[in-house]
Amino acid sequence: MKNIYLPASLFSCTLLAFFASQVLAGATFVNSVIEEGQCGHEGIGKIQYLHNSDQSNGYEVTVSTIEMHKGEKKEITKSHSIKAGGKKHLGCNFSDIMPLTSYERSVVSETKNP
Repeated sequence: MKNIYLPASLFSCTLLAFFASQVLAGATFVNSVIEEGQCGHEGIGKIQYLHNSDQSNGYEVTVSTIEMHKGEKKEITKSHSIKAGGKKHLGCNFSDIMPLTSYERSVVSETKNP
């Protein structure tokens, strides 16, 4: 009898882990990366900002930046402090110095400031 319960419990644990990862992957944040205005080589880029839509609380926000240069990826994470309702300049999504360099930024975590 014990052999029947082992596969069933393994299946249940796998299913639970799958749904937990789906919930975490779909996490939404109060802070987001927004794009406004032109920048970069010949104005092809957009200026990126960290925007806090919470008008009552400041946050410590971790932003992941994936830099792509000549087909090579480099990931950098940086922490930013942002005030309630604030907007913070992050940079351009294309480099005006090296036209073959692009940046993709996204929020990976946030914590309310006390």
